[in-house]
Amino acid sequence: MSSRSAEASIKGYNYQFLHTIKDILENEVDTYENIVEGIEDLDIVKENSSDLIQYKYHEEQSYQNSKVAKPIALMFKHFLENQSSNINYKLYIYLNTTKLPTITTNIITDILKIKEARKILSSVDTELTVEAIDGKSNEISTFIARFTWVLTQKYSELENDIISSFESIARLNSEEAKIVYFSNAIKIINDLAIQSDENNRKITKRDLLSKLNSCKNILYSSYIIREKSFTDLKKIVKKRKSALNIKKNSSTHVIHINNTNRENISSLIINLVKKFCFKDNKSDLNPLVFIISSTKIEYKNLKKSLYEYIDQNLILVNDGTEDYNFNINLFNAKPLIAKNRAGNKINHTSFNLKLLHEEVYKDNLSNINFSNPSLFVIDSKESNLSTLTEKQFYLNGLDNNQILELIGE
Repeated sequence: MSSRSAEASIKGYNYQFLHTIKDILENEVDTYENIVEGIEDLDIVKENSSDLIQYKYHEEQSYQNSKVAKPIALMFKHFLENQSSNINYKLYIYLNTTKLPTITTNIITDILKIKEARKILSSVDTELTVEAIDGKSNEISTFIARFTWVLTQKYSELENDIISSFESIARLNSEEAKIVYFSNAIKIINDLAIQSDENNRKITKRDLLSKLNSCKNILYSSYIIREKSFTDLKKIVKKRKSALNIKKNSSTHVIHINNTNRENISSLIINLVKKFCFKDNKSDLNPLVFIISSTKIEYKNLKKSLYEYIDQNLILVNDGTEDYNFNINLFNAKPLIAKNRAGNKINHTSFNLKLLHEEVYKDNLSNINFSNPSLFVIDSKESNLSTLTEKQFYLNGLDNNQILELIGE
């Protein structure tokens, strides 16, 4: 697959998720059951009927019958097997054209006669004949009474519509709707889509909004960076930090590392530390806290590598001496800082960072004190530390320099 083809496929998949969000938000009743990746891309189960919806996105292509042969054949096949059910079939498609043809028995028949469509409709290895399609004229006439296709919006217009819906429904300002609700909604739909059990792919409009409200202080970089540039992401993170009052001198930055095999992980930790409680920085900056999820052997190797860097950079660690006998008072202590003559910069500090293995953290969770904590999770979309704070940033698909910029500035 060429890079251009791959990009088009990714954009088409993203478009499907965006339109899924839009259609859930437009449910007339907020308790309708929406099944993501059900029979079709989205199934909306209403009181006395169901809508089965397919989404297609062909940005640079004009209308041809062949472009819609597969989705219409799949819908028609389902219709033939479920004619007694009250099901409506919808094809939402974006094409580089101004309008779609009028739906008639003749045009649907012509589409179903295309080889790809006949193969889908066949129950054997050989596709149905053209004559067999002609023999289904009554079924086709009934099908088109339940079928509709809609020429949808371009990508950017769809995004703006969803953001406007969030502003209206959840009474948000444009910035919050765009930065938080939009990207988090994509994550929620993505998480539903990958579930193997259909029951776990169901959601109502009410549930979607409830989930979004519960994670309004959470930011997922991967669902922003695939739509925006890193420069955009950096601006977004900066705005979220400001909105959530996350400052180096008033918030404890807790960094959850899930991949100790990340390239140059020790260097990343040291470079982050140098942005906070470190010589010649402002004297009121809090030390970083690192919680590591790994095997004991991986953690031991990380510490060994880290201490090699520490010797070179004159950095001191407070781990509560977890390797011997963890002391909660030692770990909770604030650094003792010797300031410069002007009294505004660090000349020396008793430690520069706090470091713990996740198991030690969990065992002592009730006694560990953090001031106004904010959580930064590296290389994972989930965290066992999520109960620590509502202020969460999940940083995935980023290199060390990008992580350094997002956390350290």
